[in-house]
Amino acid sequence: MVRNLGVRGRRPGETFLRVFDPGHGIEKSARWRINGYEVRLVIWSPDEWADLQERPIDAQFHPSGVWCALRAK
Repeated sequence: MVRNLGVRGRRPGETFLRVFDPGHGIEKSARWRINGYEVRLVIWSPDEWADLQERPIDAQFHPSGVWCALRAK
């Protein structure tokens, strides 16, 4: 997008950078549907992961430094 900015130019009234403000606390999971089934991605920070009594065996470490696991209902 930034590459094309010089070619297309800026749109009137549009700012260059937008910051998402959810207006409330950020959830520790993301929810969506895969093939019609409700799923969620549960995310733990390194500190939360260290404090867990029982760690999920299917959790994976993400290169961004968090642990995550996919859960289907």
